[in-house]
Amino acid sequence: MGIGRRTPESETDKQIRRQMKEEEAEKKRLIEAEKKLMRRYSRGLIGPRSLMMRAGGRGFYREGKETD
Repeated sequence: MGIGRRTPESETDKQIRRQMKEEEAEKKRLIEAEKKLMRRYSRGLIGPRSLMMRAGGRGFYREGKETD
């Protein structure tokens, strides 16, 4: 083989690369979901001491928006 030439990828290599990309995307999605959950927990929207629990389950907030 000459300099700068690459061997063509086999079908197995393509599948492995595709699977790695999917796993990486899933990992990022899970991290973002956990961050969102922790933000809601720190704001007091969920958890044992949340405003919703203190209001008897009715809740002062609905998905981050104040209700009357």
